[in-house]
Amino acid sequence: MGYWSETRAWIFRDPAKLIRYLVLFICCIVVIVQLYECFYKLHDPPISTHSYYNLNETIEMPAVTICREPPYREEVLTSISGGYCPHPKYATCWMNYPFGEVSLDEFFENGTHDMSDTFIMYGLNGNANNLDMNSSLHFYMGRCYTLRPKEPTKRVSKAVGYSLLLEHSRVTTSASDVDTGSAGWHVFIHDKKENFTEINMKGSGRVEYVFVSVNEEIEIKLQSQYFSNIQTRGEACSSDEGYSDLKCGEHCIWKDLADNMQCSGPWMHEIETEPCNDTLSMRKLISDYKEVYENEDDFDCDCIQPCQSRIYTTFIQNRKTFNQPEPRTLIYIYYTTKLISMIEERPSYDTTQFIADVGGSLGFLLGLSVLGLIGILEHVCMIMKYKKFFKIFICIYMFIPFQLTLFFCGGFIKKMQQKEQESKAKSCEDGQSQTSDETIDIAIAYKKPKKKDRY
Repeated sequence: MGYWSETRAWIFRDPAKLIRYLVLFICCIVVIVQLYECFYKLHDPPISTHSYYNLNETIEMPAVTICREPPYREEVLTSISGGYCPHPKYATCWMNYPFGEVSLDEFFENGTHDMSDTFIMYGLNGNANNLDMNSSLHFYMGRCYTLRPKEPTKRVSKAVGYSLLLEHSRVTTSASDVDTGSAGWHVFIHDKKENFTEINMKGSGRVEYVFVSVNEEIEIKLQSQYFSNIQTRGEACSSDEGYSDLKCGEHCIWKDLADNMQCSGPWMHEIETEPCNDTLSMRKLISDYKEVYENEDDFDCDCIQPCQSRIYTTFIQNRKTFNQPEPRTLIYIYYTTKLISMIEERPSYDTTQFIADVGGSLGFLLGLSVLGLIGILEHVCMIMKYKKFFKIFICIYMFIPFQLTLFFCGGFIKKMQQKEQESKAKSCEDGQSQTSDETIDIAIAYKKPKKKDRY
């Protein structure tokens, strides 16, 4: 009872002070929470997306990948495999395949179409020297050709864009995995930094696809969107010029398939595993590859996204029959404007906002300022941290001004001391003269004594 009675007495003795302490305690808790949020946002700032349009002087043309449909030479595959083989995905291609006599590289190389079977004319701004071309081998798409521009274009029109004249055979059946219903060309439009991959291109969201039939003339208009991402602590991105996350994902899938089967196929580039050398292993590899190819889920690979990327949107301007005696196709791909949609990610919290938030919290809730904080820190340091050197500091603090005073004013002080001593000495002499000076009657001083009578 004594403790609680004393506590109650202390509370009711000065309730105003208690209220001030309670308010100060609550404000301190709020300030601590707000400071934690400020430091967290400074450590991992939130990201905001900004969208705007930019009118460029030059504009970047996309890369265009052309894949033939049907992709393989049926007569060559059938002749080499010893069985009916319109496409390597069929089991009849591998039942009687001479593994010890014909290599798989030769089988796929001879079974696909070369450049002379595909292109009659091609160019950018009417000149083939403005383009770089490379080919790549794929299991389902066969041999594909990718055209990349060497330099950005300064003008926009049909005449300065892509112009492709392609030649086909009169095959009308479709044997590839993509069911088009007719012979023609698979046209993929993507960023020139990206390498074409038949697996990841389907679900990447950064590739435009158009199928063009034989004996068809088509005009494709382009619009471009530029995306700029920033690297955060939770999500990394790559700014390397030659990096391709699609190629990284495809290589990851190939590596996983090769490790499971202990063999690889000719379309699995840069895989050091030995090629499959029997029917069972080849059919099992194709079956596993088909499962991955047809799976809509993303494969678990540690491939980071690019920090900068471009997405192209296509619009079919014109599509009509191309009246030629040969089975040919004419394709135009071009811009009609230099206006580009820019989408950028930016950190929405920086050091300036951090200082403003911290200053606002401390000033509003606790009434602190920079000068007040400096004073508090000085007192804390003097009392707590430098307590042992407090006396030394005081001595130095008192001794240094005294020495400086003697150094600059020593002569003056000495003269003043001498004058004071002289004045004291003079006053002392005057005092002594005044005390010894007495008035004496001369008659008394020189009075002769009287002679006594003899009588």
